[in-house]
Amino acid sequence: MNISNRIRKMINEDNKVEKKYLIENIIKRVSQKLITERKTDELSLYISREIVNQFKKKEDFEIEGLYFQRGDEEASFNLICKFIEDEDFNHPFSVSAGADFDLLDIEITYRPQDFPKRMNDLVAEIKETVEHELEHIEQKNFEDLSVPKEDKKDDNLGYLTSSEEVPAYVRGLIKRSKTKRISLSDAMDEWFDENINKFDNPKRDWVKVKSIWMDYANKMRSKGQIKKFK
Repeated sequence: MNISNRIRKMINEDNKVEKKYLIENIIKRVSQKLITERKTDELSLYISREIVNQFKKKEDFEIEGLYFQRGDEEASFNLICKFIEDEDFNHPFSVSAGADFDLLDIEITYRPQDFPKRMNDLVAEIKETVEHELEHIEQKNFEDLSVPKEDKKDDNLGYLTSSEEVPAYVRGLIKRSKTKRISLSDAMDEWFDENINKFDNPKRDWVKVKSIWMDYANKMRSKGQIKKFK
């Protein structure tokens, strides 16, 4: 697999081999993945709408037995969603989430004085988060989407470029770009601006992370195995 000329210009010579290995590994592990018409699209929309509707009511909620099928395999999981109102929170809102093979757990902390003004931004992040976590649920439930467990990544750079997280972040950010009608590149940069404090060396590390994410997205798009994006 050759690295494109555009990517070669973005990274230093000593990073080429490492990045090429990462992308080849990830592409190989998800080569059977066909997500142009994902059966989870309808489910993702349903979950996102339920979260938004319940947020407007300020009511925590649970949904049991959410279900989808992929070929001869199937997955069932529960959704737990909580809302935390905090007038002194340091941001308008924050969406935290985690997923296992049978559970999607979402917690939204928000500053009430910022709503409904920031509602559109929250909706975009909810949709992005749901897509991201559904990717992990599929990885854990469906054989053709599974990824081998890697050693725990102690640093943010290793985490963001791991075999589990690259497909999840790209999938979520494609949803953000479509929801906000911006390019995938702009959606990634927007995400970086929101999460810059998580990077030990933002300028150096973000170039690497974004390069890997965009290379993965472009290669999967060329294979017809990812949703279209601009």
